[in-house]
Amino acid sequence: MSDGDGERTGPALEATMLVGERSVATLEAGAEDPLVGKRLRHFEITRLLGRGGMGAVYLGQDTSLGRPVALKVLDPELARDPDVVARFEREARAQARLRHPNVAQIHFIGEEGDLHFFAMERLVGPSIDVVLARNGRLPWPEAIEHTLSAARGLKAALAEGFVHRDVKPSNLMLDPDSRIKILDFGLVKSMRGDAELTRDGAIIGSPLYMAPEQGRAEDVDHRADIYSLGCALYHMLTGRPPFQAPSPVGIITMHVTDRPTPIKQLVPDVPEAVERIVDKMMAKQPRERFADYDALIAALEAARPGQQTASGMRARVFALAVDLTPIAVLAWFVGPWAYLAAALYFVVCHRLFGRTLGKRLLRLRVTDREGKKLGWKAAVIRFFVSSWGLLAWSLLAGVIYALHRNDHVVFQIGRLTWRQLGLPLVYTATAAVIFMAYLGGFLLAVFHPQKRTLHDLLAGSEVRRTR
Repeated sequence: MSDGDGERTGPALEATMLVGERSVATLEAGAEDPLVGKRLRHFEITRLLGRGGMGAVYLGQDTSLGRPVALKVLDPELARDPDVVARFEREARAQARLRHPNVAQIHFIGEEGDLHFFAMERLVGPSIDVVLARNGRLPWPEAIEHTLSAARGLKAALAEGFVHRDVKPSNLMLDPDSRIKILDFGLVKSMRGDAELTRDGAIIGSPLYMAPEQGRAEDVDHRADIYSLGCALYHMLTGRPPFQAPSPVGIITMHVTDRPTPIKQLVPDVPEAVERIVDKMMAKQPRERFADYDALIAALEAARPGQQTASGMRARVFALAVDLTPIAVLAWFVGPWAYLAAALYFVVCHRLFGRTLGKRLLRLRVTDREGKKLGWKAAVIRFFVSSWGLLAWSLLAGVIYALHRNDHVVFQIGRLTWRQLGLPLVYTATAAVIFMAYLGGFLLAVFHPQKRTLHDLLAGSEVRRTR
C-alpha cells in the first residue's frame, strides 16, 4: 500500500497508520495468528497489523458493505473481567454515536464466542508520530492547523461526555484530505482508570504526554486532554517531546515538577504567540490552562498566519503618547540628548521585546512580516524613519540659526520688503512640507490594507494587537 505522498509503507508502518499506537508490537505480514483468515460476524480478518496492551488489531473486510475496516479485538485475558467488557462495549457504542470529521468513526461493536471486538473506519494515515519520525518537526503553521483539528474533535467528544486521557501524536491520524482524526476515545479510560496498571506493569496512558494530575493518580477532566494536546503540539513544533528520561516514572515526575525547554530556544522562528499558547496548555495546574475548548480554539485561530488583528492608528497613537511623555520631560532637562535616549529606548525595546511600555499597555507587538522579532538593522531603520521629521525640523532650525544668528529683525507693519517677508515664508513653507510629509508617513496606515506606516514598510515591520 502507499501513504498520502505516494511513498511505499510496509506492514509495520501500516499498523501504526491504521491503529494510531506507536507502541504496538507490529508483526510482518503473513505472521502466524489463529484469527487470520477467520470471520468475526460479517467481518473477514485478512491480516494481523499489530498487538498492544488491550489486544490485537487486524485489517479486515466488511462483507455486508464491501469495505475495508480495522478490527480491534479485546485481549481474551482482559475479556474475563465482566467490568472491563461492559466498559469496553459501553464506551465503544457511545463513540460510535459521535459524528465529527475529526473523530475516527466506529462502525460496529460486537462479539463472536468469547471474543469482543469493534470495527472502525480504515485510516490510511500516516499518524503524526510517523510524520515526525520522517520529518523531525513540522512548520509551525501546519502544527497549529493539526492542533486546531484535534481540539475541535476533542470538543465534540467532550459534548458526549468523553475525556480521552491518551492524546498523543500516534493517536492523531491524517486522512487523505490532511485532516486530523482522533483515535480511541475513552477506551483507555474505560479499561482500568488512571492509577491502575496493565498486566505488563505500565501505567495506562502515555507518560510522554501525560498531564501532571494524571501522573499523580488524581481525578482528571478535559483539561488533562488539553495538557496532553499541548505536549503533542510542543513535539510537532520542536521535533521532540517536552520531557525525556530513562524510565516512564522519571518522565511522569518531570511532568509534575519540571518546565520544558522554551520552544523559541529550540526553534527561534516559532512566534511568541504560539509559544504562549503551548505554555498555557501545559500549565502544571489545571486551573491555569484554557478553561474550555472554545477558548483554546479561539487562541489557536488567532495564532494562524495572518489572523492576528492589525493595529489601528488610535491604539498606536495612544501607545506613542505613553512612550514620549517621559522623553519630553527628559528633554526639558537635557535638551537634544533626549533624542539619543529615545533612540536607545525604542531600538532596544523593539529588538529584544517586540514592544515598548506603551505598546505593552495597549497590547501591541512589533514583528517582522513572518511574525518574528525585528533584527537590529530593522529596529534602527524603523526608529530613524519614524523620527525623520524631527531630524528635518532640527536641521532646518540649525540652518536658520547659522544664516541669521547675527540678524537684527525689526518688524514694522507696512514697511516689510519682499526679502524680509520672503525668507520667513520660505522657512515656514519648508517646515509645513516637512510636517505634511512626516504626518503622511503615519497616516499611510489608515489606507494600507495591513495598516502599515512608512517606517513599517521600510523596516519590514508590522504592528499587531495581541489577544
